[in-house]
Amino acid sequence: MKATAKLVGFGLLCITVLGFMWGNFWNGMTQAEAKEADELHALLDLGQQTVDQPLKVVVKWQGEWDGSGTDDAKAAAQKLSQSLELPPVSERMENGHTTYRVLDEKNKVGIRFNWQEISAEQSYIIIQLEAGSPSEWANLSDLQKECGTKMRAAGIDAKWNASLQGLGNKEEDPAALMDRIEGSLERTMDAVPMETYQDATTVSNAYQVPSLTSRIRSGSTWLNMQVAVHEDETTGENRVTIGLPVITIEY
Repeated sequence: MKATAKLVGFGLLCITVLGFMWGNFWNGMTQAEAKEADELHALLDLGQQTVDQPLKVVVKWQGEWDGSGTDDAKAAAQKLSQSLELPPVSERMENGHTTYRVLDEKNKVGIRFNWQEISAEQSYIIIQLEAGSPSEWANLSDLQKECGTKMRAAGIDAKWNASLQGLGNKEEDPAALMDRIEGSLERTMDAVPMETYQDATTVSNAYQVPSLTSRIRSGSTWLNMQVAVHEDETTGENRVTIGLPVITIEY
């Protein structure tokens, strides 16, 4: 009886510990998702402050799938697409690799689903969301969270990045416009300039921003944000692009 009591006690202790660990895991996931949403909102707020005419916001989730579990790549791709309430995937060959794709739209937010087989046991997945006017940005934020949650639940080590693009003051020199944007970043986000590039029509600066967790390594340092101002030689307009942690669209 004593042995049985000890065994039961040990089992209850294990359940308690596992419950505590599981609770902490999901609490951590919830906090991470909340932080991701906060950082996207910070980018959207910054865009409204720095561009005169917003053009688009692009959010990309991407990561590897290692073939663990019982599904093959096609079945796993179809299951993820279904979980996101997207149409069935279409299969095609791209650069010698089998690829499963979906193009769709939800609440005026464009969705590009791309699952590419690298090998029999490995795939790389990118889900891109694109919204135009600020009236669509709330829907974009909801989809950002949903895609990240569903990709991670599917066993994909997913990371996200985002880029916002719009038109700035046409009358300002690109360097002067960048100085004004940088001054705002330093005041509101304690951004620290780390890298810069400049030519006749483009200025691009990369920053460390202590309040942001999204980051990418560049040499021996970390970067959290990139801002570029490009003067269109045809129209004379200044195109402003802001990326977290770097810009991943053409600027």
